[in-house]
Amino acid sequence: MGKRAFLGLALVCLLVGSSSVVGAASQESSRCSRAGKVIKVSDVKLVCGRVNRKLSWILISNYGAGSKKSSRCSKAGKVINVFDLKIVCGRVNRKLSWILISKAATTSQVVSPSTTATTVATTTTTTTATTTTVSTAIPKIVSVAFRQPDADGTYNIGQFVRVAFTFSIPVVVSGSPYVMLDASTIGKTPFLDGNGTTGLMFSYTVVAGDVESGVGLIANSFVLNGGTIKSLTGVSADLTHSRISRSGTRLVGP
Repeated sequence: MGKRAFLGLALVCLLVGSSSVVGAASQESSRCSRAGKVIKVSDVKLVCGRVNRKLSWILISNYGAGSKKSSRCSKAGKVINVFDLKIVCGRVNRKLSWILISKAATTSQVVSPSTTATTVATTTTTTTATTTTVSTAIPKIVSVAFRQPDADGTYNIGQFVRVAFTFSIPVVVSGSPYVMLDASTIGKTPFLDGNGTTGLMFSYTVVAGDVESGVGLIANSFVLNGGTIKSLTGVSADLTHSRISRSGTRLVGP
């Protein structure tokens, strides 16, 4: 069996959500039952990790070593097809990895008719139609929080006012969106990190002259600025959220 065909078979096992890999369903060693567990299937390494709060096998070796550049996980949000599978390049623990987003449920049955002393045994293979399922779930904000300043409660020059958003499912960011703080002299807070994950971070760097008696976040603070925030399958996120009031524990000053 060729490398790509074997990889495709391994990924099918991953997608179906089974705890087995390539025909080893009954073996304890092949079950994704503990985060951090690593197994090797031929020359492909898989690690058991959490994707959207569920234990799943994740590729940790280079996809298709020696394959074309177009098949490398080099940009979050990049989607490719491997046989009848669709996988997307996204961040797992801040590292780009291939994440499975759709599957093709294919069932094969081999039928071997009875033979007699005067006949030759024959084999017939029957394959069902292939169906691809793509998630239409809408990403939603489940929590918003400031990264608190030092013990004195002040963001000083050169420090960062950061706001963390947690989504219900992983999202992909394109363009240059930002969020608006509730403050007197500062406001626009650019996107920093988290592309391809459930957690997005926005950050403002304090500069000389920035003085605030308290910083908060306006309701529905997102400004897409020509960009997008979507699920791994292309569904636009619901970006509504409540206001966070200004607080004396989040001062900005020299």
